Order: sequence, then C-alpha cells, then structure tokens
Amino acid sequence: MNPSDDRPSTALPPAVATNPLAQLPHLLMLLDDPSESVQAAVLDALAAFGPELAGHLSEMADPPNGTRRDEIVAQVSDHLVVTTRGHFMPGQLVRHQRYGYRGVVVAADPTCMADESWYSGNRTQPDREQPWYHVLVDNSTQVTYAAHSSLEADPSSEPVDHPFIAHFFDGFDDGVYHRNSQPWPGHSN
Repeated sequence: MNPSDDRPSTALPPAVATNPLAQLPHLLMLLDDPSESVQAAVLDALAAFGPELAGHLSEMADPPNGTRRDEIVAQVSDHLVVTTRGHFMPGQLVRHQRYGYRGVVVAADPTCMADESWYSGNRTQPDREQPWYHVLVDNSTQVTYAAHSSLEADPSSEPVDHPFIAHFFDGFDDGVYHRNSQPWPGHSN
C-alpha cells in the first residue's frame, strides 16, 4: 500500500520489473480480464516475447497445458494480425510488386527514415508516411528499403538465400523466419 492513501501500489516487484519472464504468470492472470483495453495491453506484452512465447510458456514453474498454451499463442497471433493492420513483421516473406524480387523482412520503420537525398533519388518515391521495411533479397547479397505499398506477402513459403540470414534469424518454419535478438543497424530490439 502507498502510505499516503489507501490505493494499492502499481509498482512492479523488482524481480518482475527486471525479468520479462517473471511477468508471464501475471500476464496470464490478466488475459481473461473483461476489459478490452486490459486484454489488448496483455496481448501486446505477450507479443513482445516473439516466436519464443510458446517455449517460455512451457518453461514456466506452473505452465499452461499444451492446449491452453496453443490457445494463448493463437490469441496473440490473431491480435498481431488485427493490430498491425496488414503490416509485415520481421521474418515474413515478401515480394516487391514492381520489381518482382522476393525476400524476407529483417526490420521495419514506422515511416521512411532515409534522408531526403536518398528519398529523392528513389525512382518511384512511395509515400514516406507509411511503414518501410529492410528486406534481405533472395539469391543476392542485396538489402533493400521498401515501402509497405510496394510489397506484398510472398505465398511461396520457400526459404530465402541470403548471406545475412544466419546472422539475423534463428530458424525457418512454415514459411516464416524466426528473428533473433541481433539488432538491425540503427535499430534496437
């Protein structure tokens, strides 16, 4: 309790504040909260665990059973689809609509972060005020910076051949790469 009033303290215990895995039991208790805003915040927090969420859930001291774990992962996945409104996620395979190359998203920016001289030299100049993606191009050493409106999901589910794959990804399952914690230059993970 806060000594100045009767409201409970909202501060997290130090072990929980400094260890994201310690948050999992608390997040799971809040997952069924009737408030949509609480549920959305919990799903955002669970999504931050990335592709390792299922493994972390299984490693808990009192883990959810396999069915519940799969339900939680599916709920987080569904939430990401809704909240990203079709935006591409790191690890997703994409194809450039104009130039036809395919690749994998390694990092994303909420808007174009390139300087004006780079942008003015871009032949197509898509709107800067949309997500832009760093893409490792298949069968090359190229990395491109492409606007959301220039890309589409690549339905092939085939792996990408690029020398940086092993540096930025830990695995490939069902047409999606698992992004590791190695930050993209200029970004922090």
